[in-house]
Amino acid sequence: MTSRADFPLVHPNRVRFVEVDRQGILHNSHYLAYFGIALNEYYRKLGYDRVRKGAEQGTGLHVVSASVQYRAPLMFDEMVDLCAGISRIGRTSLTFQYAIFKQDREEPAATGEQIWVHTHQAMHKPVPWPEDFVSMVEAFERKPVER
Repeated sequence: MTSRADFPLVHPNRVRFVEVDRQGILHNSHYLAYFGIALNEYYRKLGYDRVRKGAEQGTGLHVVSASVQYRAPLMFDEMVDLCAGISRIGRTSLTFQYAIFKQDREEPAATGEQIWVHTHQAMHKPVPWPEDFVSMVEAFERKPVER
């Protein structure tokens, strides 16, 4: 996933003053926060209320791996597109792919990945994804997701 068209979610965002370092560049710690914004917007557009579903089912999501590849600086007050998509759904895990694009550029300023595990909160054990969730994701992604 290296172009906006590869992602089912593209969400505009502005780099805020509170997020930049002394040079006016987005601080590296905020890239994962931007991925979090993209993840929440992905679920919103998907129509899946993961908080409500988790409360009903006693399940939750836990990140077990996260990575960021920095390619170009993002500057204060710059408009960017936060992009997200699910590239793989395992029995109990899923892999989110992310990219951040400057709005006037075609190549990503940053890319990343997170692996999340679906767990039963009381037992602290991984549990399978419900089939209705997998079907929703595949319809939203407009393609079969690797399994």
